[in-house]
Amino acid sequence: MSTWRVATYNIRHGLGDDGRVDLARTAREIAALDAEVIGLQEVDQGFGPRSGHEDQAARLGELLGMQVCFGAALELPPARESEPPRRYGLALLTRHEILRHSLALLPAHPGCAPPTEPRGVLYARIRGPGEQELDVLVTHLDNAGRAHRTAQVQGIVRHAADLTGPALLMGDMNADPSTPELAALAATGWRDAAQTLWRDAAQEAASGDGASTARVVESARRVGPRSQIHAQLDVVMTPLRSLRLATHPARFPVRRIDSLWVRGEIEVSSVEVGTRRSSDHRPVVATVRMTG
Repeated sequence: MSTWRVATYNIRHGLGDDGRVDLARTAREIAALDAEVIGLQEVDQGFGPRSGHEDQAARLGELLGMQVCFGAALELPPARESEPPRRYGLALLTRHEILRHSLALLPAHPGCAPPTEPRGVLYARIRGPGEQELDVLVTHLDNAGRAHRTAQVQGIVRHAADLTGPALLMGDMNADPSTPELAALAATGWRDAAQTLWRDAAQEAASGDGASTARVVESARRVGPRSQIHAQLDVVMTPLRSLRLATHPARFPVRRIDSLWVRGEIEVSSVEVGTRRSSDHRPVVATVRMTG
């Protein structure tokens, strides 16, 4: 079995509360997560003056010494004829080998006004410790329309249908994992990493196995039930635990809209939210173990 530390972070193209775009600062924040696979949203690639026309994915890869892939959900004509297109979208950083990657645009709901910007899902297959391979999906769903998010989740489900091994989905969902628009994920085998951790801790606590209970409760220390009473009150506690994993707005987070999902033979041993940093989102970090 191999253990992976994974994270998702909407970096807002490196824009901090001070009004400055500082990609070196963003790189330090990512490094502090101590994750080996990181999905990023709102990444610029030569997008324009707001980010100095920089290829932010490539630059973050250089600063962190990681492999990187990028997928543009939005592509605009160049500002000048001699320049490349302006691109904006998703990126993945990893300490491991990226075997292949691709970007697929996600559908909008046909019965609604078009969304303000297109959305996509970045797919990468990664080879990690012990030659184990992991399929990783990174996404950023629509921020305004519930119907568009529902359609986009259906698109992710279709793109993931052919993945047969352990898989990870991460991103800025712009919705709590429990909302109806994300229901298709649970219906097709995806598990919210935090909810999985809470449920496993509750089951262990309810089983009365003292050794395993202590182990799981300790692993869930930051977000899980701490006693058999908490296990029995799981329904009551869930909203409170969810608030403890809120990611937006970063200063005083009240919404858990950034999340990690697992599918297949993967165990979750921890889920944490990073401290407030320069973005308007807080990052989410999880430790997972492939058991197959």
